[in-house]
Amino acid sequence: MEDSLLILKIKSVYLNILRMMAARYKRMHLDVTPVQGRIIMYIFKSDDEVCQKDIEKTIACKKSTLSAILNTMEKNHLIKREGSSNDSRKNVIVLTKHSMDIANKLKDDIIEINKLLGENITHDEYIIFSGVLEKIEENLERI
Repeated sequence: MEDSLLILKIKSVYLNILRMMAARYKRMHLDVTPVQGRIIMYIFKSDDEVCQKDIEKTIACKKSTLSAILNTMEKNHLIKREGSSNDSRKNVIVLTKHSMDIANKLKDDIIEINKLLGENITHDEYIIFSGVLEKIEENLERI
């Protein structure tokens, strides 16, 4: 397989997933982007305090890009920045009541999206696909 084809296919699938999620969120009257939804769900599912560095690792974007996203989310009353209870030098990011409501709607929708994306894929195919994705991630770390 030609390398550029693999890159283009992965990008195409990713962009199509983002478009589909944005359309679903709009139909659900959720005023968030897919990336904001992902950040909300990360914080929602976390048992520990979450700071910007934690989100950077999960979202895999530049610090400046994430700062802009978080600033917009704060302006839109989706998150609040507060002092950490464990480390006074650190700010943590917490969800507002509004984003908690969004998270509760998204948690069920994520299950539905995964179910729809997995239609017509056997368990064995899923295992192989997951293994291939893991190998691609490992290859990325070496580049």
